[in-house]
Amino acid sequence: MTILIIHSSPRSNGCSSTIARNIAKKFEGASLLEINLHKENLPYCAGCLNCVKKSIEACPHSKQTLLMRDKMLKADLIIVVTPVYILHMSGQLKTFIDHFPSIFLMHRPEKAMFSKQLIIVTTAAGPVCKETLKEISGIFTQFGISRIYKLGFAVASPTYNSIKKEKLLKIEKQSNKVIKKVKRNIFKPKVSLKIRFNFFIYKMVQKKFPASEADGKHWQQNNWFKTGRPWK
Repeated sequence: MTILIIHSSPRSNGCSSTIARNIAKKFEGASLLEINLHKENLPYCAGCLNCVKKSIEACPHSKQTLLMRDKMLKADLIIVVTPVYILHMSGQLKTFIDHFPSIFLMHRPEKAMFSKQLIIVTTAAGPVCKETLKEISGIFTQFGISRIYKLGFAVASPTYNSIKKEKLLKIEKQSNKVIKKVKRNIFKPKVSLKIRFNFFIYKMVQKKFPASEADGKHWQQNNWFKTGRPWK
């Protein structure tokens, strides 16, 4: 099993990142990959649409984005980590996501994404994680991931070590529930009705009005205009 943690906090050992690493440790024998966005210094999306019109290799930041995409495709479990800033995900995470429209369902989805599981970990001073969790979940659904688990914690603390004991116990209890679900479902692909519906809608659109030549070619090569589909 391979786990990828996508850290989007500017703090290397902040609350959300520490919780995510603690979760990953519960999967004994798993290989761990990490993307530390605060170290990557990924530039803002240039809005050139090269990734959609041509390929992700044509992105002006492809030296970074190709490695990030490959890590996502390699992982069986992805853990997305973000503190909540002004009621939403961190700017680092939004910048990361902005670089991958080409692998959305409506463009050129990657088959490997449909068998993955995702845990979203958010932390905030108070109970304001709900909208952020919903937002991130909706985005990764469009990557083809059906099994998505949400963990939002009101830590009321700038550092993990200063979180009150009762809150730490609550974090561990909720995390363990999600860990059990992930272990139970590992290597058991699931494709939700929402993803199936969206895929077939986009199939009709791409067949008549492909968003780009690259999109049309991708769907044709995968036989998705006929009986094929990106899941088993």
